[in-house]
Amino acid sequence: MNVYEAIMQRRTIRKFKQEPIDRDILIKLIDCARVAAYGANMQPLKFAVIDDAAMLKDIYPLTKWAGALADGAPREGERPVAYIAVLCDKNIRPNGAAEVEVGAAVTTMMLEAEEMGLATCWLGAIQRDKIKQVLKLAPKLDVLYLLALGYPMQKSRMVEMTGGDVKYYESEDGTINVPKRSLDEVIVTL
Repeated sequence: MNVYEAIMQRRTIRKFKQEPIDRDILIKLIDCARVAAYGANMQPLKFAVIDDAAMLKDIYPLTKWAGALADGAPREGERPVAYIAVLCDKNIRPNGAAEVEVGAAVTTMMLEAEEMGLATCWLGAIQRDKIKQVLKLAPKLDVLYLLALGYPMQKSRMVEMTGGDVKYYESEDGTINVPKRSLDEVIVTL
C-alpha cells in the first residue's frame, strides 16, 4: 500500500474486533506522530497509550460517537481495544493551542494505522477534564483528543455526495457510507 492508497482507503471505523494490539505497534504510531509537521518546530504534543482493560472501561463513557447515526456508538464487544490520548504540554505551548499540530500528528497516525490493517476513530466529543483525572496526568498536560484503535469490525466507504448532503449513513449491510465532495467541486480554477 502506498500513501495515496492509504489516504483513499482510510475511513473512520466505530466497531472493533476485540483483538488486542501489540504495544509496540501503538508506540510505532506515536513515533510517526512525533515526527509530523509542527509549527515553529515547538513539538508541544505528548501521547499516552491507553490499552489496559480497566482504564478502557473508565474512558469509554467519557466519549461520544457518530453524531450523524442514530445508533453509531460501539456496543460492548465492539469498543476500541486501545486509545492514544493526544495531549498538549502547557510548559511548551502555554495557551494550549495546537490544532494544526494535532491535525498533522493524528492524520499521520491514522494513515500508518491504515497501512497496518488497523481501524481508527478520531474523537473530539470527549470529556477532557474527566479523562485527565482518569489518566492521572500532571497539571501541565491537557487532553486534546483521543484516537480510538482496533482491528475493523465494520466497513466504511466513500460515496459520491448528492445535493450537498454531508451526513454519513449506514447501509443495510452495516457499511458506513461517507459522502465526499467531487474533485471538480473542490478545485478552484484561477
